[in-house]
Amino acid sequence: FGASAVLGVKAYNHKPCEVLNFEIDAQQYRVGEIIRFKDFTENVTERQWSFGDTTELRYTENPFHTYSAPGKYLVELLVNGKCSAEKEIVIKEKLAIIDSTRLAKFEVPNSIRVGELLTATDFTEKATSWEWRFGETSEVNSTFQNPTYAYQTEGLKTVTLIVNGDPRYSTQKIINVLPAEKAPEPVTNSTKSIVKANRERESLIKYDPTINNKPAIANAPPTAPDPVPEPVVEEPKKEPKKPKKEETPQISRTAFAKQVIKVSESQATANDFKPYMCGNLQVTTMARGKKTTFIEFCEKIKDKKIKIKSLELFKNEKTKCIEYISIDYSKGVF
Repeated sequence: FGASAVLGVKAYNHKPCEVLNFEIDAQQYRVGEIIRFKDFTENVTERQWSFGDTTELRYTENPFHTYSAPGKYLVELLVNGKCSAEKEIVIKEKLAIIDSTRLAKFEVPNSIRVGELLTATDFTEKATSWEWRFGETSEVNSTFQNPTYAYQTEGLKTVTLIVNGDPRYSTQKIINVLPAEKAPEPVTNSTKSIVKANRERESLIKYDPTINNKPAIANAPPTAPDPVPEPVVEEPKKEPKKPKKEETPQISRTAFAKQVIKVSESQATANDFKPYMCGNLQVTTMARGKKTTFIEFCEKIKDKKIKIKSLELFKNEKTKCIEYISIDYSKGVF
């Protein structure tokens, strides 16, 4: 029964004390649980129980007691007013009861490709706040009820939703992020010319009607065999030139700001900025001093018709892609 131990027996006069024998009976020794105390000492005329907390003393043979706080308690039994025994028990925290009706409920597709826009839909009743994690980082990716997200890496990801700030009622789902679809390689004019020339050479060799098809003439003197045509030596195929890697398009701060204004007026979307961010719409964005992602920022300002006070774009020196955005704005009055 817990970490109980007999600590000692006290004598109050010259007569020897009886051997005290009592037990403590409980299932889990937790706060709020009813615990039973049993005394098996013989020749007892009176008893006094102290439970180690601030509750009153008890005088029955087998009392019940409930503790209201976790901790260590020293239980003492005094018998016949002269002999006592002590045992220590440890009371644990009360078990939390989970209400299944408060669990987070949401839907996401079973699979999606890298770069595609994912929309998560929440169905939790009485939810007033949301914390979404989409499994690529340990940070909270969104606090919107129905957020959007674009994965940058493939593999199995765990989507987690915590509602109303209580992790006990979080729910997780697995989504399979597939590789992005590869664009077909362009067929160049030089490739077409090589294929056409090879086909023409094959046709001349295989289907020339003048080879081994001369008519026979009666009593004609033997003639020398037809000369064997010289083999056609094909020129080595030239590898088509690889197309030059497209450079990242650039946009000025002014043009970027105007495009953001269009987003706030529902005339543009976050996807219009993909070329300037190398397709990564999860670019870290500091909006009015709060950290978010660019795609979440666009969702937040949609239909708000904002006015931009300041804007800073930070680009990668090698790729020239936008990797960080700092923006300060105010909501317009219309």
